[in-house]
Amino acid sequence: MISSSRQMAWIGALLVSGLIGFEGCSVPEKADVVVRTSEGDIFIDLYDDTPMHRDNFLLLAKEGFYDGTTFHRLVKDFIIQGGDPDSKSGSKKDVGMGGPGWVVEREILPQHFHKRGAVAAARMPDLVNPEWQSSGSQFYIVQGQIWDETTLAQIEQSVQTKLDAHIRQQFEARPENQWIRTINMVELQASKPDSFAVVDAKVKQSYDSFRKKWPEYKLTSDQRAAYLKSGGAPELDAMYTVFGEVVEGMEVVDAIARGQADRSGKAHDPIKMTVEVLK
Repeated sequence: MISSSRQMAWIGALLVSGLIGFEGCSVPEKADVVVRTSEGDIFIDLYDDTPMHRDNFLLLAKEGFYDGTTFHRLVKDFIIQGGDPDSKSGSKKDVGMGGPGWVVEREILPQHFHKRGAVAAARMPDLVNPEWQSSGSQFYIVQGQIWDETTLAQIEQSVQTKLDAHIRQQFEARPENQWIRTINMVELQASKPDSFAVVDAKVKQSYDSFRKKWPEYKLTSDQRAAYLKSGGAPELDAMYTVFGEVVEGMEVVDAIARGQADRSGKAHDPIKMTVEVLK
């Protein structure tokens, strides 16, 4: 038999090497980081095709930035959100607006969507953040809910409408495109059809070029199946950067989401976290 002292030394060596986690749990092969809380551990895989968000998260984790921050926002059947440095004990600032002092450019990709367990970057509202830049540190994990076909189709149409309207607005707001708003296209078409055709072609060409810089949105069969079977938050798709997913520990997310919060989602007893890099 192995003596208790030798056994503890052996377990300690494995913990340091990353071969096992706390409480003897094995570390999932795909996990890049672990979020440790009083409710348990959440293992997360960070996507390689969102490198700015991946590297930013790893940098902050390695520096201990997240240690002592909390999941300050809880919305049951939707998301849990954390990573605000103002949520650390002793801070007198309002929680929810803090960050490291920088933002991250959006990396919204169609293959990454808000399925249950998705990890995504929070951001400021459209009015003050028209380019949809991500918060430098705040992130959320999707708990979500299961959807039916009818509601999912309605959400898909709503997201498409919001996305197109925002992009069109940003296109016309650019200084070089403000002339578009000064032209009455209906009147031009009626009075000078040849001129209208030239102007219309120029606008469409310019808009199509601009549109390519923004995300598209159309649910694939796999995405639709995920929302119908496992759930998620499809209303957030195409407008926030999803940069990872939970590979183990969703029961911990569920436990945190059950916490008490006010109508705005502010947690009454926020759960503290530490974040460790595993690779």
